[in-house]
Amino acid sequence: MTKRGEKLAGIDEEQLRQQLRTERDPKAIKRLIAALEYKSGLSPAKIQHKYGWHEQTVYDWLDIVAERDPVALGDRPRGGSSSRLTDDQWDELTATLAASPSEEGIDAPAWRPPLVRDYIAEIFDVEYSSAHMYRVMKKAGLSVQTARPIHYEADPAEQRRWRTELKKSGRR
Repeated sequence: MTKRGEKLAGIDEEQLRQQLRTERDPKAIKRLIAALEYKSGLSPAKIQHKYGWHEQTVYDWLDIVAERDPVALGDRPRGGSSSRLTDDQWDELTATLAASPSEEGIDAPAWRPPLVRDYIAEIFDVEYSSAHMYRVMKKAGLSVQTARPIHYEADPAEQRRWRTELKKSGRR
């Protein structure tokens, strides 16, 4: 364990101040402020009291300042998971989704998330969650449209009349 005030031994306070003047990343600014306060003699507990940042967070930030170059104190980029579909498979899927499901021999009026999920699983042997299908469809340029059960301007009496006529005509 380091002695109080020695956590940032060897870190130049003036370099931290210079970086603070030009820094634009909010997280890096907080880390620089915490480091400067610590260098001026405040403990992480007092920094917590002064700024409202949790004491353990201040300790974590001081570790980051001690480990990294002062110009790299922002959050590191986080990589997302890679696509499970290859580029060729994605191209094939988007071409398929641009057409009607009936062109693929599927008896459905439109592509819906569960249908797209089943299609991807069957054709490409790749499983996705149902929730992810909304992102896949959006990326493919499709919007998911749902029927509104009752139009917000609809006249209830007119709706009842329409339903009665629909039942009489035998369409239902």
